[in-house]
Amino acid sequence: MRKAIVLILLALAGATGSDRAAAQQIDRVPSMCQDCHGNVATGKLKALTHADSVSCLTCHHIGFTNDPDSARTRRIEACTGCHTQLPASHVGAPDHTAECTSCHSIHSDPPVVDDAAAAISNRCSTCHTTEHPLHADAGPDKPLCTQCHTSHTGRPFTPQDPSLAQACSECHESVHPSHGNVEGGLECTVCHTMDERPDEATLRATASAECQSCHTSLRPAHQGHLAADGTEVTCLECHDFDAPPMAEGTAVEAAKCGGCHQDALQGFMAGGHAHAPGGPDCLTCHIVHVDAPESSSLTRLTATVRCIECHSQGLQGERFGVPGSVTSSYTDDFHGTTLQFLASHQSAGVDYPPVMVCSDCHGAHEVGWSDSKVVSNVCKRCHEDSDERFAGAWLGHKPVGPTSQPLIWLVRIFYFFLIPFMLVGLFLNIIFHIVDQRRSGARVMNTEGVQRILAWLRRTPKPKPATVKRFSVTDRLDHLGSAITFIGLVVTGLPQTRPDLAAARAIIGFFGGIGTTRFVHRTIGVAFVALMLLHVGRAVVNAVKRHRLPVMTPTRKDFEDVLQTFRHYLFGERLPRVGKFDFSEKFEYWGLFLGGIVMSSTGIILMFPELVTQFLPGVVVAATRVMHGFEATFAVMVVILWHSYGVMLRPEVFPLDTSIFTGKMDLHRLKHEHALEYERLFPEEAATEEEADGDKSAPSLFDETSEGLAGA
Repeated sequence: MRKAIVLILLALAGATGSDRAAAQQIDRVPSMCQDCHGNVATGKLKALTHADSVSCLTCHHIGFTNDPDSARTRRIEACTGCHTQLPASHVGAPDHTAECTSCHSIHSDPPVVDDAAAAISNRCSTCHTTEHPLHADAGPDKPLCTQCHTSHTGRPFTPQDPSLAQACSECHESVHPSHGNVEGGLECTVCHTMDERPDEATLRATASAECQSCHTSLRPAHQGHLAADGTEVTCLECHDFDAPPMAEGTAVEAAKCGGCHQDALQGFMAGGHAHAPGGPDCLTCHIVHVDAPESSSLTRLTATVRCIECHSQGLQGERFGVPGSVTSSYTDDFHGTTLQFLASHQSAGVDYPPVMVCSDCHGAHEVGWSDSKVVSNVCKRCHEDSDERFAGAWLGHKPVGPTSQPLIWLVRIFYFFLIPFMLVGLFLNIIFHIVDQRRSGARVMNTEGVQRILAWLRRTPKPKPATVKRFSVTDRLDHLGSAITFIGLVVTGLPQTRPDLAAARAIIGFFGGIGTTRFVHRTIGVAFVALMLLHVGRAVVNAVKRHRLPVMTPTRKDFEDVLQTFRHYLFGERLPRVGKFDFSEKFEYWGLFLGGIVMSSTGIILMFPELVTQFLPGVVVAATRVMHGFEATFAVMVVILWHSYGVMLRPEVFPLDTSIFTGKMDLHRLKHEHALEYERLFPEEAATEEEADGDKSAPSLFDETSEGLAGA
């Protein structure tokens, strides 16, 4: 009866589990509880640290239901009513059993949390029966649940939670400091797992794979790279998480690599690089972050580029007595220029053409000097039919001079004098001609070609002048073939001599690399030789049929015309009267022809060096290469300076002499520039002109309307 009265009073008072004020207003509640629960309720209430603010009814529900879920909810609401900053993480537990009192004991001593972490971990194990095996064998000092998991954040720690790394660092204070400053932090669980303790090999492989998730720009070095025991080399074989990667210096790097590559390490320590101050180490030459099948060719290129860069500084000559011409003697050689183009077009999977590099003669690890016999053996790796004479094509590292390499020296001296002498002479001739034309009243805007262009733009074209046939179809085809092959040889040939120029590298890249470019160059060269042979054959046949020398054959008169032309420029004497071709045109023709012979013969020698050295010493091949390059440069300069002026910039033809394309020449030009040819073609008109000389009323032979000439 008494209990019923209490329940009625409580209901009327509105005392609920979440209304602490209403409960506290009922002073008899504790004593009423004590009436039934006796000393148990009194003792628990005294132990409750919240006694000054709560009562039994704050958490315990005295109502008309004994539903456990309702009671659990009432108790959780009672706690969170005050502890609002601590959301209950286990409220949504699937079994609906976890609540604040699952971990916190409010009726015992200590009153808030039982001996902190240890007691809480024991309580966690009543539900979470699975323990992390990684720390299972750590003994009494093993981590407790609350060191990694939080109770009031609403969720447990995740691998991305920065607090997890902080928790690990409480025990593992000095592990992997090199990654502590990584942006965003490098969490422990990136490489380690809490659920198992893997063996060392598995851990290293897992860590290596995780390295690539951040270091995406570095291709894995371990693919196909096997250690001595047959296992794959991982990132941790070379990199240490406890220090910046590979920052220990040459000695430590060599020791790490030498753990597997013992023979290479012994050779390196015995060679000339091991004790050189600031000398190279393993990583100077070897590319580690590429697949092993591709690393061989790339390493050869990279290592030799490093040799060039280092030895070009000149420091080795002062310290170790290395010749100063070491770098230039290699880079100027055929193999050196090839390597520079390959280095500028490095690409994975490319089948590079064979090229001799520094390590072939001097050794890859035990670096030193080699004798000529070693060089001969190196040459035979690619040139199987070669012998010791072929090895003479390599001039070595000594500077070229009259005593060391006299043949090469003579070729260079010859072209050093020939090229400037000829270019200066041609340039002076052009200057004299321009001055003479200016003195005669020639002006650019008054030339026949410009006047016709202006008339065409004004839509008042001038009548076509009388013309005469100058070149046959065969002549024009000869010129077209020569022009095309010449341009092709220049475009594919000159860039091969200047690997330092960006334009040269761009052209080589356009053709697909140095190997393809050389193939195209040689193919065009064969076509050029074929055209020359056809031209010579046709000239010989025509000479036999006509019983006279070709018209381009120089005669005594041509040399007299040269002197007469200079007397005209210097003293105002009259210009010489010439035939179909004057001395300048013959000079240009024979310059191209003789230069073509030099280029063709030297090109054939360079295409078949093994065959040539069966009869001649190897130094001939080296001299041929020098001659081939100088002759090509000379030919390009002559065409740019002399031919361009003669067919485009000369006032008589500006802006372009089209006779070689149309096969026809203006009759006016023929009369003034090739008077003897005009007299040969038109003897009657020439005689009439001579009789009418001085007669102003006589019709002009250059009147385009003159009958008999307009259609000539």
